[in-house]
Amino acid sequence: MKILGEKSLSSKVERGLEALFIIIALIDFAVLAMFIIVTISEFSRYSITNILQPISLTLALGIFLVTGLVALYIISKFIKIFKNLKENKLFDNTNSYHLNKISISSIIIGILYFVIMLNLIYYIKSLAINVEVTILCSLLLGTFSVAFILLGIGIKILNEIYKKAIEYKEENDLVV
Repeated sequence: MKILGEKSLSSKVERGLEALFIIIALIDFAVLAMFIIVTISEFSRYSITNILQPISLTLALGIFLVTGLVALYIISKFIKIFKNLKENKLFDNTNSYHLNKISISSIIIGILYFVIMLNLIYYIKSLAINVEVTILCSLLLGTFSVAFILLGIGIKILNEIYKKAIEYKEENDLVV
């Protein structure tokens, strides 16, 4: 199976990423609708003295919506990288640029998931829901947070290796 070029693995991955982009965009629209509905219902339910609960939930949902938008940005950058691979542009500085943006965005998502975790912990505790739900949510969101931060760091390291490969290729092209 061909890895690069038209009708190759990279072009199939590109199509898969485009489908994933559409799916995540639809999920973001659903989260936006849920964000609006929950915000309206939560603020109408609480008095002015107990306003921190709906603010906490609204903030968590809003940040969750932002993580979806950042995920769309990451996927769009991966699509651009795979388009370059389809066109046999392997050692191109634009790929390095896209990898850098992906690494920064992954770290941002990790930080946002950590903030969501803190907000949901506060919200769940304020509702006096059992401890198991709080622990489960914290573990899940904490795992996402750490995973995205490590992914961002790993892609940053990979990008530095990729930059060196571009340097060596450019030196080799000058020698030959």
